[in-house]
Amino acid sequence: MADIPRKNNFDILRLVLAFSVCLAHSFIMMQKSPPEEIIQRFCPDSSSMEISTPGEGNINDTFLVRTAEKVIVLQRINDTVFPDPNILTRNLQHLTQHLTSHPNIAEQHWEDAVLIPARDGSPSVRDSKGAVWRALSYIKNSICYSLAETALQAEQTGWALGHFHKRLIGLDVEKMQVPIPGFHNLENYLKQYAQLNTKHIETTSSDVAFCLQVIRNHRESALILEKTYSAQKGLPRIIHGDPKIANVLFDKRNGLAISLIDLDTVGPGLLQHDIGDCLRSVCNKGGEERRIDEVTFDLGLCERTLAGYFKATGAFLTHWERNLIYDGTKAITYELGLRFFMDYLQGGIYFKCNKPEDTLEKALVQFSLLQDIIAKEDTIRSLSLSHAILRG
Repeated sequence: MADIPRKNNFDILRLVLAFSVCLAHSFIMMQKSPPEEIIQRFCPDSSSMEISTPGEGNINDTFLVRTAEKVIVLQRINDTVFPDPNILTRNLQHLTQHLTSHPNIAEQHWEDAVLIPARDGSPSVRDSKGAVWRALSYIKNSICYSLAETALQAEQTGWALGHFHKRLIGLDVEKMQVPIPGFHNLENYLKQYAQLNTKHIETTSSDVAFCLQVIRNHRESALILEKTYSAQKGLPRIIHGDPKIANVLFDKRNGLAISLIDLDTVGPGLLQHDIGDCLRSVCNKGGEERRIDEVTFDLGLCERTLAGYFKATGAFLTHWERNLIYDGTKAITYELGLRFFMDYLQGGIYFKCNKPEDTLEKALVQFSLLQDIIAKEDTIRSLSLSHAILRG
């Protein structure tokens, strides 16, 4: 992408305001440590407590709390992103009950991340400012990666998602609610995008113009998955909702997948969104950050990821569902690029950011990746079906 040229006064003012919004949003969301009142609700003994921040999530504030008695992952729910935190709590309760009541049967070690109730049995608690906090189990001896560096990591990421999908069999779809209104509904995101005034920025930079063009040119093809399901009256299943490689935990001792975390987005959805998101994340050798010159959809990693997924699931997907994996990969990549771009236009009100251009850079990565995915459609479709036949 070309560098952003000088902007006119309107754009400068817009960026100043956006930067102010982004800073304010980050200040509100980012905390150095949980309030003492919250820690005591989950941990009775805080005399030898240690608090750290495990990674940098896009949405919630996350802390690792260690005491002599326990280790938990403590999170403050972002109520800007999740307008009804009670939905998340209920979903996690149903998920935890299902996972703990169904023995894990796998060829390798696996640990489910589950909800840890407060000392009084409450699934979540509110602090004095009204923010909602909850705790999740900690998976020890684990490590995560932001991108796949080896074929084993790719295969194990696919296996982790497939194993998680099989673990969800029997969880009543009707019990689970969509955690974010319109989540993974591309029609919904496009309606929101249509309400934004983008005409005044179309010629201010080649990067913005590129995003606008990709959104315009690939709108209809990105909607194929949703339209096909609607036309065929396909039923939703329970999905993870955000199965990128960074949400897979690997065993430090042998490099195998040990858990799938970040369960806020678990709910009704389309399996192809999950598989596509997994492929989008694993197969981009440049990673999620802006390294445009390295953005490419690696077919070798795609082959290994699908091999891992179908090794775990076998004949879990029908031929009709398998045939839509490519469309899911294209749809979710387009969707994420669109969401990043809209967030940039609105000043960084959804994703955490350090400067307004952060989400624009993320959008550029996704849209560049989308173009390469489209160029490799035939091979991606072939891999999806060949592995399905081999494993199914």
